[in-house]
Amino acid sequence: MNKICIIWAWKFGLALYKSLDKKNEIAFVSRTKKHNLKYIDYDEIANYDYIFFCIPSNYLDDRISELKNLKGKKILITEKCFDLESEDFVSNLIEEKLSTNDVCFLSWANISSEIIAWKVCSYDLSSKDITLAEKFKKLFLSKYIINTSTNIYQNQLAWIYKNIVSIWSWIVYSLSMWENFRNYFISKSLEEYENLLLIFDLDSYSDFWTKIWDLFLSANSKKSRNFKFGYTIIKENLSDFKSFDETVEWLNNLNILHKKIKSSYLDFRITKIIYEIIHERNFDKKYLKNKFEKLFL
Repeated sequence: MNKICIIWAWKFGLALYKSLDKKNEIAFVSRTKKHNLKYIDYDEIANYDYIFFCIPSNYLDDRISELKNLKGKKILITEKCFDLESEDFVSNLIEEKLSTNDVCFLSWANISSEIIAWKVCSYDLSSKDITLAEKFKKLFLSKYIINTSTNIYQNQLAWIYKNIVSIWSWIVYSLSMWENFRNYFISKSLEEYENLLLIFDLDSYSDFWTKIWDLFLSANSKKSRNFKFGYTIIKENLSDFKSFDETVEWLNNLNILHKKIKSSYLDFRITKIIYEIIHERNFDKKYLKNKFEKLFL
C-alpha cells in the first residue's frame, strides 16, 4: 500500500482523490476540512511516500519553505504557473528547494465536477524519468486514461500558455466576433506555442494531446472558470479584476512570458496584444473588437 498526501485540497484536490485507487492510504493537508476525509498536519507529511502539490502560485514559495525532511519522497506538481521569485518552472523550484529529482507534473483536460461525478477522463503525467511517471500512473484507478512522457517542461509551458489563451478566447466570444475568428485565434495560438518552445530552448516534440486537449476544453466549455472570467471582463467592463482570486496565476504568467519574448524576432502577436490590453485597462467593446480584427492582417 502506498501512502499519498495531497497538499491544499480545494476542489481539484477532491477530484484527484476521486481518481486515485483507494487501496492507497490518502491524506490531505488543507485549511478547509470538508467531507469525511483524513487530514494531517504539516509535520506529518514526511511520513508519506507520494506528495501531491495543489498549491496556488501566490502561496507556493511560502508553503514549500515550511516543508522539511522530504528527501527521497516522490513529488507530483499540478501548478499551471511559473515560480514568482525565480520566474522558472515549478518543477525546477521543487528540485532545488526540496533537494530531489523525483518530480512529476500532472496536466489534464477535465472539468473537476465531472471527475467528482465519476465520469471518464484523462491525465498526462510527465517527468524527466519515465519510470517515475509510470509509478504515479499506478496510483490511479484503471478506468482513467493516463498518458506518460518525459516532456515535463514542454507540458508545463503548454499549460501556462493555454490558460492565457483560453481566457482571451472567451473575451473574443463576448465581443460577438463569432466562431470563425475565435477558432482561428485559438488555432494560431498553437503556432505561438511552438515559438515559445524555441524561446525556452525546448524540443518541439511535446505531447500533442497536452497542447490541444486542455486548450480546446478551456476555450470552448462554458463550465470552465476561464469562461466566467473572460465573459465578466467584457460584460462589466472591469478595470480591476484582481478580485478574481482564481485568475492571479495567469496574470503573473503573462507578465513573465512577456519579459521573455519582448525582444524576440519571433511572432508573439497574441501574447503581446493581451499584455498591451491588460496594462491599458481598456475593455471597451468597440476598442477591443477593432484591435482583434486587425490582429492577423
